[in-house]
Amino acid sequence: MHRAWVIVILCALVVGCCLGLARFAFGMLLPGISADVGLDYAQGGLLGTSYFVGYLVMVLGVPRIVRAVGQRVMILAGLLILTIGMVGMAMVTRFEPLLVLYTLTGMGAGGAYVPAMSLASSWFEASHRGRAAGTMLAGAGIGIVLSGLLVPALFPVAGFAGWQVGWLLFAMIAAVTLLACLLGLRDSPARIGLKPYGTPAPPPVAGSPPPRRGWLVLLHLGIIYACYGITYMVYTTFIVTTMIDERGMDAAQAGQVWSIVGFCSIFSGALFGGLSDRIGRRGGLMASSLAQALAFALVAGGFGEVALFASVVCFGISAWSVPTIMAAAAGDQVGPERAAGALAVITLIFAAGQAVGPVGAGALAELTGRFGPGFAASAVIAILAVALSALLPTRR
Repeated sequence: MHRAWVIVILCALVVGCCLGLARFAFGMLLPGISADVGLDYAQGGLLGTSYFVGYLVMVLGVPRIVRAVGQRVMILAGLLILTIGMVGMAMVTRFEPLLVLYTLTGMGAGGAYVPAMSLASSWFEASHRGRAAGTMLAGAGIGIVLSGLLVPALFPVAGFAGWQVGWLLFAMIAAVTLLACLLGLRDSPARIGLKPYGTPAPPPVAGSPPPRRGWLVLLHLGIIYACYGITYMVYTTFIVTTMIDERGMDAAQAGQVWSIVGFCSIFSGALFGGLSDRIGRRGGLMASSLAQALAFALVAGGFGEVALFASVVCFGISAWSVPTIMAAAAGDQVGPERAAGALAVITLIFAAGQAVGPVGAGALAELTGRFGPGFAASAVIAILAVALSALLPTRR
């Protein structure tokens, strides 16, 4: 097995900690946090947004820090901050400290996630870049499955509430991942005498039209990524609360449904990443955004349990499609050496979208008394992303 696949496995663990546990388990833990701390819907949305405020702050500095210390050191530092933040979340029971500590957790996640995903450009040629990035994002799906099965089974231990025990367990997993990356992660294949895995791209065909300027394409990609950030954050933050408060499910039933999302999402990155390797990044983004729009529309309409299950399957099978394609597209545009910086740029725009989504949906829920309008708005934004994806240039 080429060493590149070992890097993929390690980065999948990193992504699982940064997204699957630190972020997407939050939706499962939120009802318990809200009950113990006394949060309303708007405060729950603000707490979810605080993660992305920290994420955004860290992403601003990632390109410069990576140039100075390398991707491996940046990933290790991010995991350390992430672990400290989750331990802190387990130790407090007031809204304000939770807000600060979840912001710190977001900073650690942003510091580790962006350089981990950019390693796909260093270790793989463009022919396999989408599949590699998608396999890395399978870690997030595994984290969702873990949280969906584990969180409902948590119980108070030694004076800690169940949700606090959850944060402590997640911190332990992050610490083990930190140790594994310390031992096995490397910045590039050249440092250990290897070449990137895959088939090198052929030289440009003579007489082909000049490509659009790289920064224009990155901006275009960033806007599409922001649409995804707004919509998927609304879904992942409030779908469990919707199932419990509006559909009458108990925590165990909602956890089982949430685990379906996680199970399906394990395959989403590799599926759409491989698709984008074959038909191009534009076609892959159009297909993934369309699947997400369908997921949001099905849950917004309140059509019953069958529509709800169809929604979670549609969302799960496309959950990591857009981040996968974006990680591959960044390397396509600027090359492996600058992939981390390019991915940070579009992730910065994406993070702004993530910050807006939960706050807006939480405010709509407070105003209307239900989450349907927020999901309906998400469906419209996802359709907009389909249209924007259709305007991307093709790569011949």
